[in-house]
Amino acid sequence: MKKNTIELLAPGGDARSVKAAILAGADAVYLGVGDFNARKRAVNIRPEDLPELCSLAHRYGCKIYLTLNILAFEEEFSALSDLLVRTVRFGIDAVIIQDYGLLQHVRRAFPDLEIHASTQMTTHNTGQLKLLAESGVKQVNFARELCLSELTELTAAAHKEGLRAEVFVHGAYCVSFSGQCYMSGLLYENSANRGACVQPCRRDYKPESGSRGDGSKVLNLKDNSVFSRAADLYAAGVDSLKIEGRIKGYEYVYSTVLSWREQLDRVYAGKDPAGKDSRLSAVFNRSFSDNLIQGRLGADSFTPDSGDQSLFPAGRVDAYNARDGELIVSRDTQLSTGQSITITENSGSFICTGTLGESTGNRGFRFRIEHKLMGKIKKGQLILAQARLIDFSAIDDRISSMSADPEKLPLEFSLGGKAGEALELTASFRGTGVTLVADILLEKATGHPTSPETIKKQLSRLGNTPFYLSSCDLDCLEGGIFIPLAVLNDLRRKAVAAFEADLKGESEKAKPLTLLPGDLPESPRIALAVADREQLKQIPDDGSVLPVFQLPADAEVLAEVAPLFDEYPDLIPWFPSILIGPQYTAAGDFLLRTGAGQIITDNSGIACLARERGIPWIAGPLLNATNGYALDFFRQHGAAGAFCSSELEDSRFDGITVPAGIELWSPFAGPDFLMKSRHCIVRNCRDCGKRVMDARCLPDCSRSAEITDTQGNEILVIKSPGDYNSLYRKGLRVHPVRLKDPRVGIWLLDLRVRHWSMQPDCSIPQFIEYAQGQIRGAGSSKASPGRMPGNPVKGGCP
Repeated sequence: MKKNTIELLAPGGDARSVKAAILAGADAVYLGVGDFNARKRAVNIRPEDLPELCSLAHRYGCKIYLTLNILAFEEEFSALSDLLVRTVRFGIDAVIIQDYGLLQHVRRAFPDLEIHASTQMTTHNTGQLKLLAESGVKQVNFARELCLSELTELTAAAHKEGLRAEVFVHGAYCVSFSGQCYMSGLLYENSANRGACVQPCRRDYKPESGSRGDGSKVLNLKDNSVFSRAADLYAAGVDSLKIEGRIKGYEYVYSTVLSWREQLDRVYAGKDPAGKDSRLSAVFNRSFSDNLIQGRLGADSFTPDSGDQSLFPAGRVDAYNARDGELIVSRDTQLSTGQSITITENSGSFICTGTLGESTGNRGFRFRIEHKLMGKIKKGQLILAQARLIDFSAIDDRISSMSADPEKLPLEFSLGGKAGEALELTASFRGTGVTLVADILLEKATGHPTSPETIKKQLSRLGNTPFYLSSCDLDCLEGGIFIPLAVLNDLRRKAVAAFEADLKGESEKAKPLTLLPGDLPESPRIALAVADREQLKQIPDDGSVLPVFQLPADAEVLAEVAPLFDEYPDLIPWFPSILIGPQYTAAGDFLLRTGAGQIITDNSGIACLARERGIPWIAGPLLNATNGYALDFFRQHGAAGAFCSSELEDSRFDGITVPAGIELWSPFAGPDFLMKSRHCIVRNCRDCGKRVMDARCLPDCSRSAEITDTQGNEILVIKSPGDYNSLYRKGLRVHPVRLKDPRVGIWLLDLRVRHWSMQPDCSIPQFIEYAQGQIRGAGSSKASPGRMPGNPVKGGCP
């Protein structure tokens, strides 16, 4: 049994939640400041509140981690750098990052700042860990889809690389693999990887006619809770347990952190962990499942109700005065100050959530609405509340009383001189010093000399500056000297000004480096990606088209397609984004055996192997490059080329810098990939009779289904042999807007999805000829638009 403790990492969506987490016993709190984080719907922390929260946390022995876990656009790097300069000065202990370009920038500009890898980096194999460790990461939050044995193996591998292992243990699940969901962005123009997810997985979908699935909530997972498995995670060597919930209230944060704090204390004491805790069920949840950590994926992981299962009917609205923010409740309503409530129509339609403030008498409360009001509050509407297992009025009082002076930077002063000489003040900060000389000569006091206490008091008056006086050495100052207070004030102000200038200089030093773009390609080429032998046979063998083949994830199916690469020696393998355990081992062996001249990979672990073996690699679109700094990161790790992420809209594509040494790849036509899931979505739409996935599902299953959202978007659910469930928007999409961009070296025709709607209306040679004509004629009247409106359409031939 391990003897050390595990970090309990809590969410902090606002200042009250941060304080609640600290009170409940969190070892660290992760929070966002402004919009540069993956929870824009959270209140988030105001920059002016962060210094006090950092001081408060540190007083309690708690750390503060800043989340910058989004994909960043290139023009945002300057603002991100300014934010980091301020927050590092405020006292944050680490920064959580998803973007490879931002990772590279932080390591260069803030070498002393600890970096954690977000779960959005989709880390699930040893090659990825090696790459992150080499890049300066200290703690990595594993992909949420791993089972206990996989977590145990990966934790041991992380420790060998000098990394700490972090695991999500409680809260909402994403049905997609972490960092691999583009559904919210592509369908609803609110990117999950940019912090604006509209949670399409919680919505209703209409299955195709004749389906025998589990209803309309085919993507809606239960919440994660591995509470009863705390001892297993402790034994596995995990270093940090993370609770989800930055858009939830402080009651949720306090309850979950307190429950987990007590559970870990039981584990440390050698006692059996509790199986349940009613306090977890009494705050927001969609019912719980621990199926992923068990490796038991099936129907029981999903729920038909996306609403809060902790709520029960507590009464009705009698009246609401919007001007005064006063809510009057019905006579039979049993509620109290500080309680969080939800108001709905009788039909169940959501109106708002909020917190009851002070009583106004006669069944009235001040009512603070949280987030958006979705309709009017009217008499007769239903009030839902949670069981009051904790006295939150007392907790609220404690939170309100918590305060701390903001942490400041230590400044050291040393004063020296004697009668007849000039007074000298030496100030030191972070190992650098400045010596200032007064304009007057010191004199012996004719009356009362200036006392040491007076000198120190005057020099410590640093007011609203970023500094505090940590020490004041007067050993070199002759006794019995009179020093005018104005002289001390002047020396103090000059010292502060000198170091404030240094701090501003730090901000300038932290500015992003200027990227140098590479030369434009002489003439673009075409690559065509396929997924079976019949498609491959139709690609011309005259070298005019680069042939690309999509590899499966499953080791067994990978072995079956390996002979193709002996038959077609110029075939470029495309490695998938998810390669767990033996899948990664098999993919690495395949990379070594095939002797490929170059590869495409959506998995950073394979990129690491390719670099070690001297194989040029192309960064696939699922590595999520949205800025030139990410492209430069890939270049420094052996990449010869790269795609941009689908999160980079056409309007921003021309703003990305393509550094020298990177060949830019871009889709000419292909599917809109929405997500990849370890769960079986096909089963939810077309019930196969299996309640739980078994060992044959991944290598054997080749089923598909169609669903439609309430806005009419048609979505394909594809299960190919050897790969995980993938969702696509129906139709083959073409990208005419980018055709005029001279930086693109390779245009990709992506026909990897073997569904009729994702294939052209003509033969592959005809499709290639059509694409070549469009590319040659880009920007001229000779380029026929054909069927290229920029929307999902079937086919692409005239």
